[in-house]
Amino acid sequence: MGYRSIDAVDWSGSAWERFVIDDPTGRCPPGVAFYEMDDERFLDVWRSRNLDKYDAVVFNFAVNEGKARRYASELLREGEDSRLLAPVNAQRDYWLKQTYRAYDGGGKELWSAQDVGAWSVQFQPDVTQETCQGIWCAPYNGFQRKK
Repeated sequence: MGYRSIDAVDWSGSAWERFVIDDPTGRCPPGVAFYEMDDERFLDVWRSRNLDKYDAVVFNFAVNEGKARRYASELLREGEDSRLLAPVNAQRDYWLKQTYRAYDGGGKELWSAQDVGAWSVQFQPDVTQETCQGIWCAPYNGFQRKK
């Protein structure tokens, strides 16, 4: 894809440690920076450091539509090529069914898919949300919400 700079964000560093740090065969391109924090704390850091906007943002957990549109509008570069891809809840705070959606830098939806092949789209919930339910969420996973 040609990206030279990638910011990877995950509130849990377990996968990064296991597959990048501890695995002797693990490799990571030099332009990747890992931030062990949730997306909301990362947004605070991004704002405070006045970091560059992105060509692409990809969520690998379910989000509500409002969050996807806000992040697209704030984090993406202006122009027709910037995209945010996210599994967006079918209904607000309903964590059991998502639709893949792509947005432009203005938060406009450009594409969506409810099913991918024969599979319905379902991702773990957004741990930062009060309505997060299941084993992925506080208090079961050790996550501490931002105060």
